[in-house]
Amino acid sequence: MWCKLIGMTNDHTEQARAFLQANSLGVLATVAPGGGVRARTVYYAANEKFEVYVVTLQGTRKVEDIASDGRVAFVVSDPNAPSTIQLEGTMVEQPNTPIDDPMVQKLMDTLMEKGETFAPLTHLDVNKIIFYKLTPTWVRFGDFAHTSGSSEVLSVIIP
Repeated sequence: MWCKLIGMTNDHTEQARAFLQANSLGVLATVAPGGGVRARTVYYAANEKFEVYVVTLQGTRKVEDIASDGRVAFVVSDPNAPSTIQLEGTMVEQPNTPIDDPMVQKLMDTLMEKGETFAPLTHLDVNKIIFYKLTPTWVRFGDFAHTSGSSEVLSVIIP
């Protein structure tokens, strides 16, 4: 019912894809083993299918949460636009992804963009780096800049 209220349309698919790919910082929410919810800011890379890639280190709470329950939510916002994209789906480790994979390279370029000391991973103890992919089952884009009314502002991209 909610999808019908906000206008299940693909009118904003390209705008949503461009917004997701133009940004590199989002909030990842996971389900903790005890059932609680944890959220944290992460750097990411995204492809044309709205799949989101992140890296983390072995031993982090992200790894524990995803191993326990792979369901996640992910949000990217830009207050200057103002726009937002919200994704829900499953996150799975990508253990055999080669280092020269385009998404790995894009993510590493993002992490190292402002120098090695800027990358969050360089400030933590050396551990195994783990590469994850979020496959969305639901994506909604909100464009609050040029429209009004719920059916024009919010578009479900992947129902």
